[in-house]
Amino acid sequence: MRNLILPFILLLTFVFSCRENDIDEGLEKNINSVNLYIAGAENNEACYWKNGQKVVLQNGNGLYAHQIIVENNNIYVFGSMTSEYTSGLPSKHYHLWKNGIRYNLDEYLEDVPNPGPNSNFGINSKMIVENGNIYFSGYITIYNSSSTLSTTSYYFWKNGIKTLISNDNNVTFPTSYDLINNEIYFSVRKNYQYNPLTWETGFFKNNIYLSLENNSDIKSYHVDNTGIYALIKNVFTNQQYLKNIHTNTTLQLPTNPPGEILNIIWEGNDKYYIGSNFYYKNNTLVQINDPNGYNRIGEFLVKDQQIYMIRYKEIINFGELAKVFINNTEVQNQPITSIGDPNVGGLLSISVD
Repeated sequence: MRNLILPFILLLTFVFSCRENDIDEGLEKNINSVNLYIAGAENNEACYWKNGQKVVLQNGNGLYAHQIIVENNNIYVFGSMTSEYTSGLPSKHYHLWKNGIRYNLDEYLEDVPNPGPNSNFGINSKMIVENGNIYFSGYITIYNSSSTLSTTSYYFWKNGIKTLISNDNNVTFPTSYDLINNEIYFSVRKNYQYNPLTWETGFFKNNIYLSLENNSDIKSYHVDNTGIYALIKNVFTNQQYLKNIHTNTTLQLPTNPPGEILNIIWEGNDKYYIGSNFYYKNNTLVQINDPNGYNRIGEFLVKDQQIYMIRYKEIINFGELAKVFINNTEVQNQPITSIGDPNVGGLLSISVD
């Protein structure tokens, strides 16, 4: 849990230099007008900070918050158990907070079985919130006690209500999901074969399956005025590209990047391609070169042309430190701590409104 075993500094300080021209004054006003939310944990309690003010989440002891979304003045937080962070359990316990009220997902989500020898379930680590609706996706596996056979079905849940995506036994590995135009796109591997090792890569749009590639994973989906694109990575060659899911036309990623593209954000006419210590805005490369060593990008968010980042610095034998930046200006940090410190903490997710 490299990003989690660290305490937080409690005060978030905004420091912006005075601007002398109208453009910079407008930019500063825009930055200061937003509310900044950072979620994670401190002292082994799930919490978040709103503009530097700490909020401990209800019944959050032993939990950490790994995603926060703020929409229409409502605050949604997705969290997990600290003790299960690195465990290989087939079923884990997840939690949702809406405006501070905690819900156990194994109770909130419809028809989730009690984990045991006859069943288990998995939840995708991403929560989607749109227009006040909360989405999760995952699978439920039921074992036949009289044989070694099992049946796995894939679902998404909207406000806790379950919808079947697929119970096709040829589907073996879900890779991602997104909500586009109020429809769920659920990416999978299908028709898995071991000799030679190969599979089909595709997605379900609601209950309808479409094939895209072979031996690849779909990492995410992105939309502009030319259509819907899937970010595809070939598992064997590591080649990555964007493919229009309807026309099969491809968009190449930036040429010869200094590392792998790990995340893509399209906002308006701007396209951001994010790596571990760099990003492209359209075709312009920005290399992260912080004099204090905070160069690894953890979270990257763009809103109204402002760039928000959580960046990490590794300290040998101690773990990682984290800082939050707005347009490369530091606004929050956490001090060094020993990896053996009993206080579990970390900066993990960012949201603005």
